Amino acid sequence: MLEIAASESGGVRLLRMTGELDMAGVDRFERLLTADGTPQPETFVIDLRGLTFIDSSGLRALIIADQRVRDEGGRFIVVRGQDRVNEVLEMTGVAKRIELVDEPPAG
Repeated sequence: MLEIAASESGGVRLLRMTGELDMAGVDRFERLLTADGTPQPETFVIDLRGLTFIDSSGLRALIIADQRVRDEGGRFIVVRGQDRVNEVLEMTGVAKRIELVDEPPAG
């Protein structure tokens, strides 16, 4: 099961994910990215440190979200997760397509 804690501050929307990003959680993730009709933040930070599993639908959601945010002139940052999740990002080539960091940006 996927838990997502969302917060926003100073033009940055932070989504902290815990659990499994799979087909069952993708809709919730996508809704939270575009939540509430307020002006879109300039930067999205997706924190995967609490994630224990990601499947192909989760990978696809990250890629689509990254593309959409960058198309709108924003920045999409993904905080690396546990080894198992990072290995999937590396093996599938997703790690080369998105901005990966070890820690969320300060602020």
